Amino acid sequence: MGTTAVVAPSVHLDAADVSRLSALGISVDGDAIGTTNRPPAGEGSHPLPDLAAAIDLGAERGALVVISDRGRDPRAWRGEGARWLAAATEASATASAVRPLALVVIPAASAPRPGPIAVLSPAESVSSYELYVGAALAAASGRRVEHVNGRGAQGSADQPSLPARAAARAAATQWRERGEPRPERSLHGFVSRPAAIVVPVPPGSADAANVIPAHPDADIVLIFDAAQARYSPAVARQVARMVEVAFGVETSLADQERVNSRARPAPATGRPTSTGPLGGIRASDVIHVRLTDTALELTNRTRHRVRLRIALGSAAEAGRVHAVFEARLEPGASHAEPTDPVADLAPPTRVLRPWSHGSAEVYEGGDRRILRVEASVLAADGRTHATHAYEPGNGLNFSATASDLKALLGSEAVRTFHLDAAPSRAVVPAPQDVFAAFESALTVGAGILAKYPS
Repeated sequence: MGTTAVVAPSVHLDAADVSRLSALGISVDGDAIGTTNRPPAGEGSHPLPDLAAAIDLGAERGALVVISDRGRDPRAWRGEGARWLAAATEASATASAVRPLALVVIPAASAPRPGPIAVLSPAESVSSYELYVGAALAAASGRRVEHVNGRGAQGSADQPSLPARAAARAAATQWRERGEPRPERSLHGFVSRPAAIVVPVPPGSADAANVIPAHPDADIVLIFDAAQARYSPAVARQVARMVEVAFGVETSLADQERVNSRARPAPATGRPTSTGPLGGIRASDVIHVRLTDTALELTNRTRHRVRLRIALGSAAEAGRVHAVFEARLEPGASHAEPTDPVADLAPPTRVLRPWSHGSAEVYEGGDRRILRVEASVLAADGRTHATHAYEPGNGLNFSATASDLKALLGSEAVRTFHLDAAPSRAVVPAPQDVFAAFESALTVGAGILAKYPS
């Protein structure tokens, strides 16, 4: 249960530190500990924190969490903290091309009190990884969560449209949220001092540099959004949302399968039904459609044979279909379908978007749009196992994620454009191991980042 952390060479952990971190779900890689006896205060010099080196170490060892140094002089954080955080942000961007984030734990300098897990959501963040890290710490330790949210609805754990956040809330014995424009400044208002503080560090932010010296009796968890540091807020937002979708899948599939096995209504008479069980859905599975200036780019990153029917039309006349394209894709296959039949509609334009560490190709504008996508999963004999129709949000890109595919394969009836039942809102259970579910979900984000040029 939990996750295993590697320890920076300059860190000195004693038995109490190891035990306390273990209670938070963070086990320590014993081979990485240089010594288990912390030198007494005032004896000798203690190395200054090197967060950047710690992040590089975590990437090298393939660990989600790396334990770094706090330093023995809190005044150093006030003077040098901003520079250390900037260097760590840069390290998160360059340590690995496919790591969505970097987690650094700075152990408490004195014994923490039995307080809550404080989770901060700064206004300048674009991801909400802190909710899942806080949930993992709370689930392992049995502590409540005090969430201080500076992002409004974007950062709230109470979003009914995101099962992942419902699962995060369920992992804590109690989850209380309040809005504050500067979350890091509200910690002094807690009734009891927090035992652990989860602090995202968006690129350019130095707020954590004040939190660390102000809370020597708390374990501090710093979260660096590597996707935002390496590319842009837009890419980081996309990756983070896909991670959340995958986390929701990880935490709900097993429970949903138990519900389906207990009671499943018989299909309506006269409807075609599924042709038998297929292989399971992986969290990284996705079917993707992109409209370029000359073609439809179709990708099937699943273990199933699929058929796609795509209706194209005009952005100005969303109800009128100009042409329908159909293609069958084998597992793992990609295909480009020329869009010559809609040549009269102005195509989107290729744009090369530069970011801090590279650039990527996107398509924008024009009048040509994807109006509908009908995705069918095919059985081994070629017959249709299940079908569902979707309406892409922006008309230029469409993705059916693992949660969509699970809902599709779990449905007995074949649905068409005209038979599109609204999904029911389910209660998402807390996962048994939040850290394991989160690490699995991060692999989806890694798969997305692997597509971008380094």
